[in-house]
Amino acid sequence: MKEEKKSLFMGYVSHLYQTRKTYETIGKTIKAVKDFLESEYPASRSGYKSYMKANAMALADCYYVKEALCGFLDYLGKGYSRTRKTKDVKPLEKLSEVSEKNKKLISDFIYYLTQEEDYSPHTLELYSVSVKKYFEYANEVSVDNYKRFVKMLEDKGFSPQTIRLRITALERFSKWMKKPVELKRPKFKRKLNTENVPTETEYNRLLDYLRTCPNRDRYFFIKILATTGARVSEFFQFRWEDILSGEVTLKGKGNKYRRFFFSRKLQEEVKAYVKEHNKTGYVAVGKCGKLTQRGLCQAMKEWGDKCGIDRCKMHPHAFRHFFAKMYLKKNNDVIQLADLLGHGSIDTTRIYLQKSYEEQKREYNRSVTW
Repeated sequence: MKEEKKSLFMGYVSHLYQTRKTYETIGKTIKAVKDFLESEYPASRSGYKSYMKANAMALADCYYVKEALCGFLDYLGKGYSRTRKTKDVKPLEKLSEVSEKNKKLISDFIYYLTQEEDYSPHTLELYSVSVKKYFEYANEVSVDNYKRFVKMLEDKGFSPQTIRLRITALERFSKWMKKPVELKRPKFKRKLNTENVPTETEYNRLLDYLRTCPNRDRYFFIKILATTGARVSEFFQFRWEDILSGEVTLKGKGNKYRRFFFSRKLQEEVKAYVKEHNKTGYVAVGKCGKLTQRGLCQAMKEWGDKCGIDRCKMHPHAFRHFFAKMYLKKNNDVIQLADLLGHGSIDTTRIYLQKSYEEQKREYNRSVTW
């Protein structure tokens, strides 16, 4: 790559990391722009057109390249804007019924996911419902139908989060159909209700209570969740042996592998406990076998009642939030926390910088003394 192009490339890469794009999108964008700049074509609108024409066959399946290069030219101020006047999209109308052909497609798709992918039952249900809803309004898979389906969801007042989930499921389905489609997702501001996260005092009070219970497994359930930041699906994969070894790598959300560390203090407590009670295998086990998310949530609310902790704070994900808040309190490194939590974008992690009402009030009174 020539020096002039290299300078443009480095400046754009730096710009990308200041955007709200995910790491995956940034990686794809960087590759597309690098390939373009390493070609013989100039970094201009005409160069872009010639490059796309010359590589039409090779880029046929790389649907992200056009978006990436147009964004790059926008950044350079070359006048190649992606914001064009869009025609009105007419929403789909509901069909009388889902055809037998499409019912079979849905069934085959879900069967494929259960055999080839490691999705949770919740995700499989989400995908099944999303594709079924689509086929209640359309008979064929196409970009136009997808857009019209999304327009229908918007007109019916579905939340941006729900629409994004529907789009994710439909994109996965179209990929399985070998008709890959990518849609623009509606934006929404990620929110974290910091009032619904246990305080450090409440956490310690809960541990004191669970430490005295006949079944001390419960104590370790909370301790592990609060010191690893694990999602409940990841927590269910932990074994006593993993904790003793100090770390474990597991497949988590999005089929991505993630490494978990266990603190030295937790290891010491577990070492004594497993020796005394001869514990082996999965940690999250109850009287009737492996715990379910619903069972664990219900049990946690009951523990909260015993300790005077609001039920809205007593669920597994609340202790993932607790871990994040405590980590930032001890070590204000958002990037490292993003890696520990398995976040694809650092913007997801930044929500943990929010402070609760009591924290804001306390810091305000400490700061405003004039």
